[in-house]
Amino acid sequence: MLASIVKVQQFYRLLFAYLSKNNPILMFLNTILVNWTELVSSNKKLKVAKYRVNHLKYRLYQMEQVIEQGNPYNIAEGKKIDRLQ
Repeated sequence: MLASIVKVQQFYRLLFAYLSKNNPILMFLNTILVNWTELVSSNKKLKVAKYRVNHLKYRLYQMEQVIEQGNPYNIAEGKKIDRLQ
């Protein structure tokens, strides 16, 4: 009888120690909070990502224009060399 009471007390002590270190309710609330902040800030992150993509497209367009201006085989710049040769 006394051994079973000691085992139950040990079980409750271990359970209490585990719950004090790893609080599942607190972990659940933290998960909800993190997911909520990610959900709220996702629109802002999407806007930043779209801006970056559009900026990179614009820079690529600028580089293509610079390459075309320096290209001797371009129609506008074709007078520099005789294209029939």
